[in-house]
Amino acid sequence: MAANRATVAAGNSTGNLTGQQIAVASYINPSGDPAAWNRLIGYPKTKMPILIANVVNGPDSTVDASWTDVITRASASGKTVLGYVRTGYLGVSQQQFQTRLGSGNLADWAAQILQDVDMWYRLYGNCMGGIFFDEGWPECGVTAGDTTYVDLYKYINDYTKRTHPGALTILNPGSPIASCFEDTMDTLLTFELNYTMYVSSYTGNDWVPKDPRKLWHIIYDVPETAISQVVALSKERGAGFIQLTDEGLDNPYNILPVDSYIQSVLGAVAGGVPLNNDASAWASGSSAGAVSSLTIPTFDYSSAKLSWSAAANALGYNVYLGSTVVATVPSTMTTITIGNLAPGSTNSFYVCAVGGGGNVGPSSPTVSTTTKFLPAGHTVTNYDSSPGATSTIYKADVLIPYAFVRLYLWDSVECDFDTDAGWPVNFVIDDYVCTHYMVEDTELYIYSGTVPSGFMAVPWSWTKVASISRVITGYTYTWTLPLGTSTTDTSKFVVQAQGYNPLTNVFMPDPVDYDCKGSSLCSNPNLVKWCDKAVNTLQRTDNLTYGTGTNYPNGNCYGDGTAGCGVFIQGNNCTAISGNDMWVDYQNIRNVSGCKKCGSYHRNDGCLITVNYVSGCQNVY
Repeated sequence: MAANRATVAAGNSTGNLTGQQIAVASYINPSGDPAAWNRLIGYPKTKMPILIANVVNGPDSTVDASWTDVITRASASGKTVLGYVRTGYLGVSQQQFQTRLGSGNLADWAAQILQDVDMWYRLYGNCMGGIFFDEGWPECGVTAGDTTYVDLYKYINDYTKRTHPGALTILNPGSPIASCFEDTMDTLLTFELNYTMYVSSYTGNDWVPKDPRKLWHIIYDVPETAISQVVALSKERGAGFIQLTDEGLDNPYNILPVDSYIQSVLGAVAGGVPLNNDASAWASGSSAGAVSSLTIPTFDYSSAKLSWSAAANALGYNVYLGSTVVATVPSTMTTITIGNLAPGSTNSFYVCAVGGGGNVGPSSPTVSTTTKFLPAGHTVTNYDSSPGATSTIYKADVLIPYAFVRLYLWDSVECDFDTDAGWPVNFVIDDYVCTHYMVEDTELYIYSGTVPSGFMAVPWSWTKVASISRVITGYTYTWTLPLGTSTTDTSKFVVQAQGYNPLTNVFMPDPVDYDCKGSSLCSNPNLVKWCDKAVNTLQRTDNLTYGTGTNYPNGNCYGDGTAGCGVFIQGNNCTAISGNDMWVDYQNIRNVSGCKKCGSYHRNDGCLITVNYVSGCQNVY
């Protein structure tokens, strides 16, 4: 009977406020696929009113121009753009997710969540229409009768709506949720699985919401031929919002289905207006007392932990950095870690309790601390590898928090996109290493993209290979990969840290002294054998034999009498080096930089050892 009531609300509301609508978790990089965003913005707002933006599992800490463009245009078109904020199941799920600062504490999750909420609005202003809270924990509290978790989500929702009037909120547990959550946020995403599960083993809530717009179902891996079937089921199950896609795991949200697919879904829903409730009023009561005993027990490069004694009549606490509120927590929390502090900066904090009616009480005494200075300004340090025959261990210390810490394996400076495409990671503005393996979180991927002839953009395209072990202890990341020297060179790697702090890439070995540039004729199929012959017939002694002066030959070459390969020294004041030194430098061009044909090594003495196509070489091979 409950299902029938939900059916009437969600399925038969043609043209009114509560008709079924489409919300889209649109995690498509707008610089990579601007056409997809143009389509999303262009679809009718009455049927597809909500789009979710996700920069780096959150807003990042600086404005992204491509995201600014699509968020601004979507908002101007009448769409409600929600910013993605991760809540990590509040750190209490089996995965025991931690904040970017490495904490599983409930108050630290609250602090990060609300900092991300404010950051979306700070970066993108009034174009933001609200917040999508991902990874929502679906249980009311720690034990039966307890309401710790639902109360925190209500507190987060109220803060968002009070601080950013008009904000629409969605919580995503991705699974059935207890009825205590009905009044937490405007909409609850209670199904996020594939077509087969939706059709054959669906489990819904054991309660029916007062408003059909309360529930959202996402179903992926839906064939275009099954759209009408799935939409009909979603109406029977009381889903006021739906999203269907024919994409599957690992990420069904980074590609938009073709237009005919979307048009079929649009044609199946009535349309309406999203639910957007006001924040609940602060409870009435007495004024809050003063906060006492505020201390900073610990601090590091970018954060400080604060602790204080409870104040009388407190309904919550505001934490101030200078005169700005940087965190707010319920009255049950009196310890919190504040992040986003600059390394080597002095920061002063005070705390006020919030009393009845939302009135702010007197300030605590101010406490100050100076965060640690980064060693030589480096955010990633102590990185190394331990290659074995069948596995390799990598380690790195990451001293400040990032959204992503990735590990790449690289094999050459620059890619040959025609024969062996890879993902480029820049070590200088105009040069890069070519990577073929990447680790993100605990998954190992191999590059699977292709670059069509004439195109410059390299697609972010990876195929999962295996799950791997990643252990984070303090600042130290340790990855163990099932790749070893018996199959590939695992000694060359990049640790990349991205999001919430400036992008950082650290390389082992450092490729900055190499490039793989050369003549367009380096593609000659005989070039490598000529190069090897040239270097192996150098005068292999430690005597100073080769140089740029008039008294020394500058190198050696071999070829067919017309075309050839030269291995030679260039540069000013490069008087002489030995044949053995030149031979070693050639090996490094091949093995360290991975240059397969032509290339150069920039020596510390200012000289340049170059391998390149030459013409007219008289040493015939």
